[in-house]
Amino acid sequence: MDLLHILLRPILVALLLAAVSGISIAVRKRKVAKAEASAPAPVEDHSQALLRQAQQYDYGRDALAQQGQQAEALAQAQASVNSWHQLTQVRPGRFQAELHAASTRLQQLQATTGHV
Repeated sequence: MDLLHILLRPILVALLLAAVSGISIAVRKRKVAKAEASAPAPVEDHSQALLRQAQQYDYGRDALAQQGQQAEALAQAQASVNSWHQLTQVRPGRFQAELHAASTRLQQLQATTGHV
C-alpha cells in the first residue's frame, strides 16, 4: 500500500497542477477577450487611408497600362499623383520619392497617349 501511495501521489499532484493551470489559462483568455471586445475600435489615420488609396491608384494605373487601356491608365495616374501630393502635404518630408515616381509615370503615359 505504501508503494502504491508513493507511486500515485506524484501522478495525482501533476494532474491537479495541470487542471489548475488549464483553468487559469482559460480564465485569462476569457478576460483578454472581454477586454478586447469592450475596447473601442481603432480609428484609421487619414494619412493611412490616403496611402492605401495612392497605392491602389498606382496598381490600377499599371494594370490598365499593361492591358493597353491607356486613357483609363492616364486617369488612374493623375489620381495617383493627386493622392501622393496630398500625402506630402499631410506628412511633410515624406512620400517625396513616391510622388516623383507617380509624376514620372504620369508624364510617360501622357507622352504615350499624346496628352501634354
